[in-house]
Amino acid sequence: MGRGAFGRPVPPAQHAAEVLDRIIDKGLPLTEDAVFLALHRILSRKNHSRIFQSVKSSSDTGGYRYFRFSPDVDLLEVRRSNEVIGYELKGYRKAGREIKPPAFYEGIGQALALLNNPVSSPLSPSFAGSVFDYCYLVHPAGSEVENLAQLLRQCSPIGLIVADYRGTREIVKPKPNPLLSQEMKSCFLANLHTLSAYTQFKVNPIQ
Repeated sequence: MGRGAFGRPVPPAQHAAEVLDRIIDKGLPLTEDAVFLALHRILSRKNHSRIFQSVKSSSDTGGYRYFRFSPDVDLLEVRRSNEVIGYELKGYRKAGREIKPPAFYEGIGQALALLNNPVSSPLSPSFAGSVFDYCYLVHPAGSEVENLAQLLRQCSPIGLIVADYRGTREIVKPKPNPLLSQEMKSCFLANLHTLSAYTQFKVNPIQ
């Protein structure tokens, strides 16, 4: 993000808005990157949050100590209230000559795994508690969301958000992460600057 028409530099937020508006105006497929842009717009306006994309690991926090996440966090939100939210995103993709939505069950395992992250940190080389207050799975509309909602509502603490051309809707409210560690979260919030590489968004919304 950050390069507009003819490669001219534009503010990343402006470029993100332009790309999302084009997707909406032309009715282009809601790919995973398009879902990211839709959610980013809502979270930025509603919560004034700090947003990070595809978070894998932090830079050095002192003495080569890192936060490492597995799986990658598709979208990591830090709200002004200091709540930390993890999002697993799914979207439409090409399958031969067709463009298909994700199956209703796609992403459940990855979203559950976010509850168990980071997998290593400055406090421990192995899992020592999660930084996430809540986690969500995000699907585009038209991907059997009712089946998915029932599964998540009854069997997990994961929330569900559905994205369409009008914005996003919370279908299932998440429950608190039972693996949250306040000590780990405090350490993470004190070292947010080590995630600066993930504030430069990269999207390919037309896949």
